[in-house]
Amino acid sequence: MKETTHHEKIKKHVLHFFICCILSLNMVICNVKADNNVVLSNKAYLLKTGMPQKEIEKLDDDVMQFIVDDLKSGGKHFEYINSNIENQISILSSETLTGISFTASAFKNASTIYIYPTYEFTSNKQPRGKDSFSFQLGAAMRPYEYGGKLWYKDNTMNDWKVGGTLTANNQQLSGAEFSGSQLGTPDYAMKLKGVTYCHATAGNSSDKRIVMGYLYNPQKTGYSISFSYNGGGISYSPSGTAYTAYKTMNLSY
Repeated sequence: MKETTHHEKIKKHVLHFFICCILSLNMVICNVKADNNVVLSNKAYLLKTGMPQKEIEKLDDDVMQFIVDDLKSGGKHFEYINSNIENQISILSSETLTGISFTASAFKNASTIYIYPTYEFTSNKQPRGKDSFSFQLGAAMRPYEYGGKLWYKDNTMNDWKVGGTLTANNQQLSGAEFSGSQLGTPDYAMKLKGVTYCHATAGNSSDKRIVMGYLYNPQKTGYSISFSYNGGGISYSPSGTAYTAYKTMNLSY
């Protein structure tokens, strides 16, 4: 009888183990399905704005979710604005920054324009609290609200994690700068990405450019930033060695 009871206990433990494994697997499958459903829903939403499928596929899931959430918060039906990209290089005393990419999706409803300037480190970097991301709009747009979010990922991580929100701590009539420790102060080099939003009002000018710039400043040197009067560009002037990259987009509406 004791031997039988012992075997029964072992069988119960084994059965309990397999049940737990099955339940855990089901939970993982359900979570994956839920995530996939969210992504499909976001893609469908952006397709309804007229955003081309190939442009949607370029967005990673985090940026896509951020854009969709912000567009929905506007309570209007926005239409995608087509654009073309041209490179812009620094002519000041700074080194060219590599290992970074820029994008900016834009949407319009009547005279309201929502723009999402975004940057991503494509190679590991270690900001030290003195970096800067900025953008400026052409005279055809007048910004009135800013915000954003930061993510990070190191070599041990499969997915991005939220690092915090981004605040435009230097606002101008035609653009804004996001700078300082909010862009990250990691203990070692890693990838980071930031997506910002800019809500603007459309004007009558034909200048529909969006100029984006990033100052990577690992030596924490002093710098100044200037926004051109006519919205034509951003200039960083570091006092020591720093690295800059710029990109210009032209909207068509």
